[in-house]
Amino acid sequence: MELDALTNAYLQQLSTGTNYVDSGDRLASRTGLIAFYKGQLRKFNKVGLGKRTEFDVMVTPELIAVTIRRLEELSNIRLPKTTA
Repeated sequence: MELDALTNAYLQQLSTGTNYVDSGDRLASRTGLIAFYKGQLRKFNKVGLGKRTEFDVMVTPELIAVTIRRLEELSNIRLPKTTA
């Protein structure tokens, strides 16, 4: 399994920082949800494609793509599309 160049670039932007582990009311806020999804992407990157998370979820390119899409929706940002 491989990720496309755009997805890899996005994951590299998020390569620093810690996972969001605080639950509670913070997940009810937009900022809290953004932090959660960024943390999930960091976790997926660390675990690696084709491997499973602590909750037995397989990390796939599709899982990463849908997580990025949700993060973009929450952030109201879009990554520039590449032609390559």
